[in-house]
This record gives sequence, structure tokens and C-alpha cells, in this order.
Amino acid sequence: NPDDWNIYPFHFSDGDNLPWENDRCVQLVTKLMELCNIFGYGEIREGHYRSPSTLMGAYNKISDKKFTAVTISDKKEVYPALRKFFAQRDPIASG
Repeated sequence: NPDDWNIYPFHFSDGDNLPWENDRCVQLVTKLMELCNIFGYGEIREGHYRSPSTLMGAYNKISDKKFTAVTISDKKEVYPALRKFFAQRDPIASG
């Protein structure tokens, strides 16, 4: 229960999904967010020129304030991505 525990799942992926899998992923993340405080998706891209995946496009439609999506294209961007995820914490829940 997110009222009793700090539950922070993170999903890191290259976003290389089959397009018909994306709706199911959004459904699962939406259901999971009912049980957690925040949910972070980090998409790993090799190089700065790769376009966003279809999974990122599907996740960008999630409007829940618990959800944060970031793009990571270099190892040095991992820590800032985690900081962005944790910035979404509810101040009451994290107090």
C-alpha cells in the first residue's frame, strides 16, 4: 500500500516493442500506479539522433502525476533521470 510504504518502480528499456504490445504496457503501468507512489520510465537511446520509440509515444499519453518518462542517451544522464523520477514524489508521502 503506497500509504504505508514508499513504492517506486522504474522501468528502463530501449523501447523496442512491437507496436501492438504498447497498449498492454500502458494498461499494466496504469494498474501498477494504483499500488505505488511514483512510476518512472527511462528510455535508453544509443546516440542523440535516434527518434523516440513507439513505447515512449504510448507512455507519453499517460497523464497521471505519478508517472515520469525520461530519455537517457549517455551514462552521465542516469543520475539526473533518477533525480527527475524522485522529484515527482508526493511531499506528504515522502515526509
